Amino acid sequence: MHERRVTARLHRSGYTADDATATAAEWPLDTLVAFLFEGRECDEVRALLSRGEGEARGTALTWEPVDLSVDEFSAIERRFPQGDEPRPLDRRRAVAVALTVPALHPTLSIPIRADHPLVAVAASRAAYLRFDYGPWADVYVATLTRAEAAELLDDPARRGNDTGEAELAKRIIGEDDAALRFTVPREDQPPPWEREPNG
Repeated sequence: MHERRVTARLHRSGYTADDATATAAEWPLDTLVAFLFEGRECDEVRALLSRGEGEARGTALTWEPVDLSVDEFSAIERRFPQGDEPRPLDRRRAVAVALTVPALHPTLSIPIRADHPLVAVAASRAAYLRFDYGPWADVYVATLTRAEAAELLDDPARRGNDTGEAELAKRIIGEDDAALRFTVPREDQPPPWEREPNG
């Protein structure tokens, strides 16, 4: 199954059927599955595969529909990087640092500047959470005290880009734990679509 290749057409979001700007990528099925995992669970990815179209990573895609059983899908997923061997956090390689509320199952995520002094403090006590297929990266989490969370949310450098989530987070922090989440790609395991010559 993993040798099966799929021709995916990549379009701008909001494409039309006669979109002349589409590019074709000849991907192994594994690569298409990995690409579609952004913000989705297994069942959602399987449903998209059978539909033959979807959006992920800022791109609209179409392909010949693919029907996979649960076992076939699981076999593909088993070949993805595993998060069962924690890796030490190198915060300098983080592509995203975010304050999340609640801590482990966040409904709010607010970007935090990586050079804030509290980020280094939190990183020193961060624990490995898992490898996340969405960003295709390892994720680390450090719980925050209410005072730390409030200081990060009040950072003037961050407030310039705020769209209201921080104010909501401030109201929730008294009821839920907050955490700092670090997203760190693996140098030795880049996303499969970046390894494909025409991906």
